[in-house]
Amino acid sequence: MADANAPDLGEKAAEAASEFFREIYGYFETAVYRFCKNFYKSFADVSVNRWAKVIASVVFYILIRPYIEKFFKYLHDRERRKEKEKKEAEKAKLGGKKAKVSANSLRGGDKGKVLGEVDNTDDEVEDDEEDELAEASGVPEWNKMARKRQKKYIKNLQKKEGPKAEKFTEEEIMELLDWSESEGEKKAK
Repeated sequence: MADANAPDLGEKAAEAASEFFREIYGYFETAVYRFCKNFYKSFADVSVNRWAKVIASVVFYILIRPYIEKFFKYLHDRERRKEKEKKEAEKAKLGGKKAKVSANSLRGGDKGKVLGEVDNTDDEVEDDEEDELAEASGVPEWNKMARKRQKKYIKNLQKKEGPKAEKFTEEEIMELLDWSESEGEKKAK
């Protein structure tokens, strides 16, 4: 049977939990107190010896930093070299096979032409000198083709709209230019 003087199991657990949290609180209280005290003293009680340590550590870092950077560059280069060797091994494994159809040929041919584009148009004959300069300067071919397409597009727009100055007759142009007299009379009335 249960002894009347024996403490209950629930009371023991509550007492143990209370003691545990008291110790945790005491630990955090000590840590905060020490941090504040040491932080204050690190600025208030600065000695020559401490300044010498700080300066020595900064100078040491400045001297050793290039070697640290070289070390990390070496690690990076080694990783890239390994990846490159792995890709070359995969290429060798495939035997240097290439795709039967390239992406450029699917887009519009081997010469970079777009589907439906006509060879030797008026623009191409005019741009022969520019093309030679573009090839000599190393400008990619697709830029040349884009310029040609743009010129064709502008030509087509001009053909559709026609010149705007020809729409007006000579009398209408003179009326537009000589507005001051007639406008002045109309405003006065």
